[in-house]
Amino acid sequence: MKLVKILFVGITIVITGIVAYFLYHTNKTVVFNPGPEFVYKGLVNVKKMNYQKLREFIVLTDSTHLAVTTLLPKKKKERNFPTVLIYTPYSGSVVIPEMSMVDKFKSKFALNIWGPDYEVMLNPKVISTLVSNGYAITMVDMRGTGSSTGNSAALDPIHIQDSKEVLQWIAEQDWSNGNIGMMGLSYYGWSQFAAASTKSPHLKAIAPEVIFYDAYSEAIRPGGIYATKWLTEYSKMIEFKNKNLWNTSYPAAAAYPSEPVVDEDKDSELKDEIPILELNQNDLNYYLKDNIEFRDGRQSNESYYVSMTKEHYSNLSPVGAAEQIIYYEDSISFGNRTYGLDKISVAQFIKDIKETEIPVLIIGGFFDGFSKGTLMSAASLIDSNKTYVFMTPRFHLPGMSKEYWEFFNYQYSHLDQRTSMLLQFFDKYLKEIDNNLDKKPPIRIYTAFDGWEYFDSWPPEGTVPTKWYINKSRMLQTTKPKDSAFHSYDIDFTHSSSYNQNRINPMQMYMASDSLLLRNKLDKKCLVFESPTLKEELKVTGHPRVLLQITSNQKNADLYVYLSDVDSTGNVHYVSETKLRTNWHKTFNNDGIVNYQYDVKPDIPWHSFRREDFVTNPLKIDSVTPIELSMQPISWKFRKGHKVRIAIAGADLENYELNPYLCNDNNPEKCKPTVLTIRSNNQYQSYIELPIRK
Repeated sequence: MKLVKILFVGITIVITGIVAYFLYHTNKTVVFNPGPEFVYKGLVNVKKMNYQKLREFIVLTDSTHLAVTTLLPKKKKERNFPTVLIYTPYSGSVVIPEMSMVDKFKSKFALNIWGPDYEVMLNPKVISTLVSNGYAITMVDMRGTGSSTGNSAALDPIHIQDSKEVLQWIAEQDWSNGNIGMMGLSYYGWSQFAAASTKSPHLKAIAPEVIFYDAYSEAIRPGGIYATKWLTEYSKMIEFKNKNLWNTSYPAAAAYPSEPVVDEDKDSELKDEIPILELNQNDLNYYLKDNIEFRDGRQSNESYYVSMTKEHYSNLSPVGAAEQIIYYEDSISFGNRTYGLDKISVAQFIKDIKETEIPVLIIGGFFDGFSKGTLMSAASLIDSNKTYVFMTPRFHLPGMSKEYWEFFNYQYSHLDQRTSMLLQFFDKYLKEIDNNLDKKPPIRIYTAFDGWEYFDSWPPEGTVPTKWYINKSRMLQTTKPKDSAFHSYDIDFTHSSSYNQNRINPMQMYMASDSLLLRNKLDKKCLVFESPTLKEELKVTGHPRVLLQITSNQKNADLYVYLSDVDSTGNVHYVSETKLRTNWHKTFNNDGIVNYQYDVKPDIPWHSFRREDFVTNPLKIDSVTPIELSMQPISWKFRKGHKVRIAIAGADLENYELNPYLCNDNNPEKCKPTVLTIRSNNQYQSYIELPIRK
């Protein structure tokens, strides 16, 4: 028996030694596959997660404490580094409450860190690339989020004021050389524009990703229609995060408790400062309970971590803010602050950013709900600021389903290409390295089925706006119809533009795509028009426009228009969309978005969504109302043998509110029978206009 024990111990020691050797001597270097167009010297010999981590507070002038994680390069001769800042409401550092030893070994092998604490705001590959190339990375939790104290509202202008103090603090650290860049997607894309608008001398470059230009028409009420599902689900997701819960209901945006900053029991272990949490079991009021239990046996509701989290319970959620906005000029009230969208939209920040001439790298996706705003920001900045664009057919979250990469024949790693662009950009503007960033035109676009293309402007010069008219046979033709067309559509209020098992929609930006977006079944609830089979390919790059001449038996309606590519087998592939509550059908010069403070580009139809421009009862049964809309931007090759299709609906039940003038209680069974009639002839022309490149 004794011999067996000795053998068991010996075998255990040997296995442990082999595993330890394997973990520490293999798989330490990051492998990249960016393809020849994105090869860059900085992607060579990148070490996995090779950094020193600091966790501390920034104390603001009003005594609010912002939690900070800084990752410093290891084994670098330099003592002062340029810094890349991520300013986030989602927790810069989190803890996975329960991790098995097997999971820790997997983490060590894959990422070169054991866990359970992780920096989730950046992909590990991006972190490794930046620190290996001599950048410090600083992640700051906004007030009222993560492990920071205080409270705040969605897109609170107080974050703008705080960002200036954050930039000053970074510049004063002994590890900083004073050159700061920013990066990150969505909300922390917004935070970059907000910080740049302060004109801080320390901020040298920003790289915002997938963020709106106008908050009202992109994030709250696209087309003037309340984005019910997006705002409701996003608010739940951010509440789980801000209340430091462990919830994976949204797998692509899972919530984990923020890593503590304060070690109250002085045991050099931060994990035990977090209360005991159960996966997906703790409700949103968990931290308000009496005698919360901790791993070390304590029962308390007065710990620093609990008290800090309780402060977040006073936050104003995205839904709480959005419900206060009916018209564009409405204000959001929170505590002693009242602010309008003119204070928090990227469109407004750009006026000040243009004056700074700060370089900007804008990263976007054509299937992202904010795709229009991404490119409007770029187009409006490019004349005053050094502006670059990296735009691909992706959704809001960076990853894409395998089906889409194969569908587009996307040859190399999107993540690696994006990482290469970021590194080249920061090398040029934070380190002043003379690299090849400017060797090609600044607008880098991946055209579906055609690959990478480079342009000097957006939309690219040389496109030919081509009208495809609706004819009496429900076809699209490039010549004006000679005969009058009348197409009636009885609105199906159960129509929903949600796709696949995940119920993905470009507006559901907290979810990852799981397959191709096919409209075959959905279009059966729509009014459909198709082109003849294409005899040659059609390359479309820009913002398609739609003009519909409408009469109706009701005085109000919503319009949804979907552009699709019908392949030779009959599959209907989603390409783009637009929507409008017809009360807003009047169009204006889009410089009005910013009260004519600068030239807003590109020049596309703009609906003001202001109270004074709201038209009561816009539709009539005996006279035509013209409805002009701009679709989400695209760069798409319709291939020979395919067809161009548009589908028209009057509702998107799952994603947007039903028209309140037609439907009671947002219930499709309580909607008035509504018939839309689209006219098209020499006098009343209905068409889709495609920006075609010859």
